[in-house]
Amino acid sequence: MDLVPAAAPVVRVEEAREVVVVLSRSRDPEREVFLSRCREDGVPVVVRPSGGGAVVLAPGVVAASLVAPADPRVRFPEPYLRRYCGVVAEALAVCGVVGLEIRGISDLTVGERKVAGSSLRLWQGWVLFQVSVLVDADVSLLERYLRAPSREPPYRHGRPHREFVVTLRGAGLPVACADVVEALRRVLTADVRKV
Repeated sequence: MDLVPAAAPVVRVEEAREVVVVLSRSRDPEREVFLSRCREDGVPVVVRPSGGGAVVLAPGVVAASLVAPADPRVRFPEPYLRRYCGVVAEALAVCGVVGLEIRGISDLTVGERKVAGSSLRLWQGWVLFQVSVLVDADVSLLERYLRAPSREPPYRHGRPHREFVVTLRGAGLPVACADVVEALRRVLTADVRKV
């Protein structure tokens, strides 16, 4: 989602259709991504305007973006990250995915394993929140395209991608991507309408 001033809140949710590496504007692509492997495999590397680490979007990953008015009294990203991660957990609960925890700055986990990561940017009176949910994706793609992150949450304990992340299906929470898309769209849209 482009970061442009919006006339009204916007929510977009969809399952990734192809493999794409997405990198924060604040991270060094050479440090975070195996660029030569991406080139070899024809995998695009794109930069998003929000923060956070690199992610691999691929079939089986549901990505959501929302733009909503910022509260002028809230000047730091953490309250927004907590709020919207909670809203994402609420949407996933609609699909029967319960017991998620918010860990690190903005991860949703099942136990010690990450199932969703999010990022945020505050810009000209607006909030851009983005999240990717690993529903039933090929997590080996993370090992192929992403280096060990330059920054990691304490609960990661240096674990490689395959030991740190898990899909909802891999965590014993089988749910269809289409159901996650619909629940996220409905719950995020209802939330931004409250603003």
